[in-house]
Amino acid sequence: MSPSCAIIILNWNNASDTIPTVQTIQTWKTFQPVIWIVDNGSHDDSVERIRRECPGVRLLETDHNLGFAAGNNLAVRCALDEGQANYFFLLNNDAAIDEAGLLQLLATAEQHNASIVGPILRDPPPSAALQSAGGRNAAWNGDTHLHTIPSNEPYPVDYVPGTAILIRANLFRQIGLLDEAYFISGEIADFCERARRAGARRLIDPRVTVYHDQGRSSELRVAFYAYYFLRNRFLLVRQLYPRWCWLLIPRWAILGFTSVLAAWRRGERRRARALWLGLRHGLGGTFGDHSPEVLTLK
Repeated sequence: MSPSCAIIILNWNNASDTIPTVQTIQTWKTFQPVIWIVDNGSHDDSVERIRRECPGVRLLETDHNLGFAAGNNLAVRCALDEGQANYFFLLNNDAAIDEAGLLQLLATAEQHNASIVGPILRDPPPSAALQSAGGRNAAWNGDTHLHTIPSNEPYPVDYVPGTAILIRANLFRQIGLLDEAYFISGEIADFCERARRAGARRLIDPRVTVYHDQGRSSELRVAFYAYYFLRNRFLLVRQLYPRWCWLLIPRWAILGFTSVLAAWRRGERRRARALWLGLRHGLGGTFGDHSPEVLTLK
């Protein structure tokens, strides 16, 4: 018998992605995990549609967008209080995994005594191009994704991307939840580093593939993710590598300023302004949710 698992999916004004993802999971034959949906302050008809088209899910509503960390934490807390799940599987609503894939991740966690396990991430067919084979240390690397698969068997990584990540429930009890100061981007790298320091194993199982349709959020990524990607590097360094601030803070400042200039020269004005804001906030120690400010950049 497979260990129990709760799947957590965030929704923000995007029921058209969330509903098919949930409905596919609900058609699984032998494994029927509890599905938690956190509606992160949607201002469209997402809640009504999810209630109508996804009966049986646990739907949590917030009055504003809590971000990735706090949104997932909300469901994790509720599920931990119920005490019914041995594992949590955090899944993007624009990503797809099949029943056999999740069962394999659970089996790998059990067989290898791993606390965190993830799949290979690929573009949707027909291209199925490799997006990520796991993550490298985010404090030291700009491009943190592994772009080659180093083994046919489960292998260790610095972090498992948050697009699709299986986490043992006891790990949350041991090291705490996701750090909400990140809002979005970097919280999983932070969590995995804290897990490493607690002795927890983090693996990628290359026998499992999750297809992630990044194109559906490309407009949002222009400024939103650029801002948090850069700003949160400074947060990660401050939180986890204080002894290396003398080296890493100037390094990320230089890389950030170079990225601003490069975006400006390419004519990507909105991205350049978002990166500049992220650089200023990162150096100044301004963290948490600054989405309204970022999303109004022109």
